[in-house]
Amino acid sequence: MNKTSLLKGHLEMCVLSILKKQKSYGYEIMKELEKYDLKLKGVSSIYPILTKLKEQQWVDTSSEITDSGKARIYYTINLQGEEYLKKIIKDWQELQNNIKALLTNNEEE
Repeated sequence: MNKTSLLKGHLEMCVLSILKKQKSYGYEIMKELEKYDLKLKGVSSIYPILTKLKEQQWVDTSSEITDSGKARIYYTINLQGEEYLKKIIKDWQELQNNIKALLTNNEEE
């Protein structure tokens, strides 16, 4: 399993975490992920996640016109999204602790 495969299961949490700091659009979110060496295959990889987050009603969207005259969709985490983010962070931390315990136990044997 490669790093990209491992990242896929955590992208919702990462994207919501970025949106908790500020509203953002797809390309900007992808660039923020890259700052933490969390690289996606391409900018189109982020949009299915954003679509799912919107369908689940964890983010809201707004459209703003750029200087070039094109509309850009911005995503903002909402209250339901913040609650979901808290839950998945808690679940992730618990899973991480359980895996660490398993790995440590296996090293001792």
